[in-house]
Amino acid sequence: MDALTRARGEPAGDPFDAAPLAASSASVWLDIEGRICDAGAAAASMLGYEPIALAGLTLTDLAATGWGDAADVASARVRYGATESFELMLRGRSGRLSLIEMAAHSKPDAQGKPEAFVLTWAHRRVGKRIGHDAIEAELRRLADALIRMREEERTDVATRLHDDLAPTLVMVKYLVEDALQRVGRNEPGDVTGLLGLAAARLRGVIAELRNISTDLRPRLLDDLGLLPTLEWYCRGFEEAHPPITIARALTAAESSVPASLKLEIFRIVEDALGNVARHAQASAVRVSLVEDGGELLLGVEDNGSGFDPAYAVRSGRASVGLPSIRKRIDATGGRLILETGPQRGTRIGAAWPLEAGVVAGRCADSGSVEDSYGPNGHRKWG
Repeated sequence: MDALTRARGEPAGDPFDAAPLAASSASVWLDIEGRICDAGAAAASMLGYEPIALAGLTLTDLAATGWGDAADVASARVRYGATESFELMLRGRSGRLSLIEMAAHSKPDAQGKPEAFVLTWAHRRVGKRIGHDAIEAELRRLADALIRMREEERTDVATRLHDDLAPTLVMVKYLVEDALQRVGRNEPGDVTGLLGLAAARLRGVIAELRNISTDLRPRLLDDLGLLPTLEWYCRGFEEAHPPITIARALTAAESSVPASLKLEIFRIVEDALGNVARHAQASAVRVSLVEDGGELLLGVEDNGSGFDPAYAVRSGRASVGLPSIRKRIDATGGRLILETGPQRGTRIGAAWPLEAGVVAGRCADSGSVEDSYGPNGHRKWG
């Protein structure tokens, strides 16, 4: 009886254990969150593990450096019912790289919805040099993309300073100099008007400087905290994009969010909502930050057009957006949550353990993240 059977209290001899799965002992079972619930000895030995050591891990946890996004995409597609085979580069216990070909099958529950998945593995060992070259190329690509993104942000700030603020300040300088000359000539008649116009221009400069400062780091984060800052940003987003409404579920305690996470969470929400505005063609968005099952859960979910994550990776369209969000999540010890598909909307988020020693994998209880976002990982919008 496997771990999933024991966790759900199902009798041995469940049809899930029958052909075609029995034909291959190199199998790994995933729960609906994409975590490994059980693994065959042959599959575990491919990576140099004992089967029990894989319990609770995800494909992303096992992915080689530079293959994390591909693993996220593959896991999402499996949970959406994709059955075509795919390949992932995984890192074994000793650090050895292995290219694994995988094929997925699902186990439906009584209502016909998938409640678990099985992946059959076929081992394709890759030469060390080839694997390292592929990883180095992927790292260079991601590094270049992140550098370009940072340079674009700096260029935007420089453009706003040079094209918007500098000419205004030059105009103010001329207005003040003109007023001084008039005073020197004992012609005070228009001085008040000139200084009033200069003051109005300076008020505009101050407002724009505040906007630039907010874009660099919202002062509200330091003054009021993360939750009020997210509320403020969501209201501003709705005002800037009237066709889109945002439902907020910000129930996490401010004291539960580590200071090191606050800016990263804000940036993730900012990036995710920016993608909604540019690409999703959505009318409704749900932003949530909740505590559940010993984890801090962040989610941004829309009812828009969605996308094919596999195509986005192959075409390079996810070269900056998703990896940059993932980089923030990985750097802070979290795990990425991504579910999307054509005409299915998109759900992107993250989960962080709230206390040291929290075990990320919970095969027997896989409802915490799903409960936060609605059944089967997607909220149905009216």
